Amino acid sequence: MVVIRLTESPNNDENGAWLWSPVAISDELAKEVEAKAGQVKYIISPNKIHHIFIKEWTEKYPNATVYASPGLEQRKVAEGITFNARFGKEEPEPPFANEIDTVIVSGSYAMDEVEFFHKATKTAIICDFIQRHPESEAMGWKGMLMKFDGLTGERGSTPREWRFSFWPFGKKELRKARDEIYAWKAEKLIIAHGECVESGAAQVIERSLSWI
Repeated sequence: MVVIRLTESPNNDENGAWLWSPVAISDELAKEVEAKAGQVKYIISPNKIHHIFIKEWTEKYPNATVYASPGLEQRKVAEGITFNARFGKEEPEPPFANEIDTVIVSGSYAMDEVEFFHKATKTAIICDFIQRHPESEAMGWKGMLMKFDGLTGERGSTPREWRFSFWPFGKKELRKARDEIYAWKAEKLIIAHGECVESGAAQVIERSLSWI
């Protein structure tokens, strides 16, 4: 889960907390978010499999704008979640675009994913597209599979089965998204699975996506 305090909207009503891939809600967590970032204004699903706790947050914050990632609304697991915005090529630019840039990684027959860049801190926020699990966690047969999948250590990358899903027709879209991510020249990297990066993130991202 990532929380960003939005502050630069000309419409002050749009300022507040931006939530990415939220974890299970609790009264204590909600109070902490409000204390540090304000009222929850946006709840973000980065891909169609990161959605589990979104409904809990929408029930707590019914006035929040809830963004669906590509393909999520069509899944049965999304029933009961009220989405009032979505990411897509034909969708309007998000109101938070002056603070957070958005790139959609598309071209895969398996899953699209939305990546984000917080401009003020030069932080890239990437969900499953880059995974860098610590070597110490890659134990037993599961660890062997993680290593084979290229998801561990400094050279952690994109799951192999996801890589293959861009063939044969999605490579052009994939390369376009990669180039847009490279153009961020990120200093920091936050990922959902594995070790984040506090400095020099641009080089880490380029290494992780060198397979493209």
